[in-house]
Amino acid sequence: MIAVNLLPEAYRKPRASSIEPFYRSPLAIVVAVAMASTVALLWSISLVREGQRAVLQTKLKDLQTKKTASDDLKATVQRLRDHQVTLQQLTRERTSWSRNLNRLSDATPDGVWFTDLSLDQQKGLVIQGAAVGQGGEEMVRIGRLVNELKADPMFSAVVKDVQIESIKSVQEKDLEIVEFTLTGGLVASPLSQ
Repeated sequence: MIAVNLLPEAYRKPRASSIEPFYRSPLAIVVAVAMASTVALLWSISLVREGQRAVLQTKLKDLQTKKTASDDLKATVQRLRDHQVTLQQLTRERTSWSRNLNRLSDATPDGVWFTDLSLDQQKGLVIQGAAVGQGGEEMVRIGRLVNELKADPMFSAVVKDVQIESIKSVQEKDLEIVEFTLTGGLVASPLSQ
C-alpha cells in the first residue's frame, strides 16, 4: 500500500519508528538484565579465580620453603654420613697409623727430632725436624732416617717415596742446628678417595 501525504513538512505528524519504542519493551529489559548478569557473573568468577590463585601462590611459596629446608636437611644428612664413613675408616686405620708413627720413632737416629708432622693434599706426609750439627754427621743421620723409612715395608705401604725436600743450617747461640723437611706421598686409601 502506498500512502501519499500532501501536507507541508511543518504540519506533518512525526511517524514513530518501529525501533524507537524497543527500549521500552520487556524484551529490551530482559536483554539488559541478562547482559548485566553475565558481566556480574564473569566478574565474580574472576574474583574467585584471583582468590584461588593467591591461595595457590601462598601454598607454592610455603612448599618451596619446605623443599629448600628438606634439601638442606638431606645435604646435612649426607655430609654426616660421609663423616661417619670417614670416622669409621679412621678408627679401623688408627692402629695402622699408630704403628707407622711408632716405626718413624724407631727409625729416628739419636740427635734428630721432629718439630712438625702434617698431611698436605699435594705433598702427602710432611715431616719437619732438626738435628744437632756435628761436623757433617747430622747429614748422615738425616740420610739414614730417609733410607730406613724407605726400606721399612710397613711404612712404605702407606707412605711412598720419602724425599728430603729442604735442609738448612741455623746457628743458635754457640750451637749449629740443621733444620730439614721430608715429604712422602700417601698411598691411595679409601680415606683419600
